Amino acid sequence: MILRHLLLAGVIALSACASADQPAAPTTDIEAFQHAPLSNEALLSHVRVLASDEFEGRAPGTNGERLTVDYLQRAFEAAGLEPGVTRADGTRSWLQETQLNAATLTNVPTLTISGRDGAREYAYATQFSAWTRRLDPTVDIENAPLVFVGYGVNAPELGWNDYEGVDVRGKIVVILINDPDFETGDDRGFGGRAMTYYGRWTYKFEEAGRQGAAGAIIIHETAPAAYPWAVIQSATGSARWDVVRADRGANRAGFEGWMTNEVAMETFRRAGLDFNQLKARAQTRGFRSVPMGTLRGSLELQTRVETRTTSNVVGVLRGSERPDETILYSAHWDHLGRCPPIDGDNICNGALDNATGTGALVELARRFSAEGRPERSVAFIALTAEEQGLLGALYYMQDPVFDPAHTVAAINMDGINNAGRTRDIEVVGYGKSEMDDLITQAVQAQGRRVEPDSSPEAGYFYRSDHLHFAQLGIPVLYTSNGIDMVDGGVARGREINEAYVAFNYHKPSDEITDDWDMSGGAEDLEALYTVGRTLADSERWPEWRANAEFRAAREASRP
Repeated sequence: MILRHLLLAGVIALSACASADQPAAPTTDIEAFQHAPLSNEALLSHVRVLASDEFEGRAPGTNGERLTVDYLQRAFEAAGLEPGVTRADGTRSWLQETQLNAATLTNVPTLTISGRDGAREYAYATQFSAWTRRLDPTVDIENAPLVFVGYGVNAPELGWNDYEGVDVRGKIVVILINDPDFETGDDRGFGGRAMTYYGRWTYKFEEAGRQGAAGAIIIHETAPAAYPWAVIQSATGSARWDVVRADRGANRAGFEGWMTNEVAMETFRRAGLDFNQLKARAQTRGFRSVPMGTLRGSLELQTRVETRTTSNVVGVLRGSERPDETILYSAHWDHLGRCPPIDGDNICNGALDNATGTGALVELARRFSAEGRPERSVAFIALTAEEQGLLGALYYMQDPVFDPAHTVAAINMDGINNAGRTRDIEVVGYGKSEMDDLITQAVQAQGRRVEPDSSPEAGYFYRSDHLHFAQLGIPVLYTSNGIDMVDGGVARGREINEAYVAFNYHKPSDEITDDWDMSGGAEDLEALYTVGRTLADSERWPEWRANAEFRAAREASRP
């Protein structure tokens, strides 16, 4: 089967994209279509366009979005897809439009922490970052007591509540990142070093809001956060997006943010507290929050709120036998747009993250069309506002285009290997569903192997759009490039990954360069194609494993 696919890929041209039951796709000026589907050259061509300075970093609500959405619509149509969204009047559209609120700071805030030793001020971006989800023009927190709440987790099913016995209303909660068992590796209910959703900053801010905190600030530490302070700094000053909420964000803390490890250590010393000792206590069941002495925090945020329309782009190849049953492929098209300059460059182009995945989405659509209409429908969804908190996927979860009960599976792509061929491919969230079996079969047919996520402590399974598909109960597959390089082995693979996180992730330097080699990415995508095609031409319904947290949602969705 794989050999047949490879032979077809080597000889196909745009004019050959038709089959007996698939009409010829229209001609297009997209340069990638001059190359074989899923080829190194086609993938590079997409990235050169999507990650160009002309696209300005593809931020939602900007001219970069307009250019990106136009490119995707033309590419999907030329690939032989039809618009996937049915409007209320029965007409079809490529766009699933959603309104999001964009909140932009209009002042440069200062965090002031006062105590018996006086007041100390900390600088925005370099020492702390803060924003608000409340749609108020001014949020003014004045002399709010500081309380250390450990990891900020309230998990009744695990018998764990860091907020038990404390009233944090009107107070600023200071929180550790990741899970209580990250450092020890002992499984205290949170999976050992593998991060759970409780370890994500998004959850910690949500819980602080539910507890009524005036403010919530997370202590940044590079290892448990899985990225350096520069990643947080890169987002300062840009608009913060959120779905439109009926309560206008009233259920969120007055402000949410981060402080550097250096500021945190100074703050604990001023409070007369031993940070390392308290951190160790926070890793044990029964931890109780600790007031931080006489310290009080003050912060004023002035915010301009705009409601903007952004879009998920949806195309579908209708199934010939069971069109109501759907396999989803997804990738987020957005990135950060313009960001704090480094060496004079203020465009975060997002070449690897995620122009590669966006281009892959188009190439997979071309491949499916070239091989003929499948028995089930296959949908291709380019999601918006992932970088703002998976908001395009969240909106899809709230208003699915395709019935979740009849959605067979979802395959998400966020960063495609650009460094050459590997002997392996990693499955993020390995062990959660039977999708593992399908990708293992496809990769073994290539003479390669599947490996579990090599960095489960980073929580990547909970950091990309497939999370919201999983919350609908849809079994998901999310892979990452392998680290055992054909040229250089594991040592080179780790070096490449670590260098990207340290120097390019969410920075202007995430750009396409002459040394990019998408041959390994193309091989990974061949395997993802095989998984989708196998499901599309069968009656198989992959299941969640018995211990997967999403299994109950799947069972509840069944007719």
